[in-house]
Amino acid sequence: MVGERDELLWAAVDGLPDRCRQLLRVLAADPPPSYEEVGAALAMPVGSIGPTRGRCLQRLRAFVGDTGVTAGS
Repeated sequence: MVGERDELLWAAVDGLPDRCRQLLRVLAADPPPSYEEVGAALAMPVGSIGPTRGRCLQRLRAFVGDTGVTAGS
């Protein structure tokens, strides 16, 4: 069940615009990179990473909510 949920979540990420998809994938790395590393990897100012991440997650939440995928699914 968790594997299926994760698959649906990453499929939703793949449906986001390129910038969001790239940013969320980089931030999901383990261990998570520093904002300096993210900025260098994606050619983004460090100060825009947090706000951009927030907008991307908002889009992702809206899309995932429409599909009915939940954390407990």
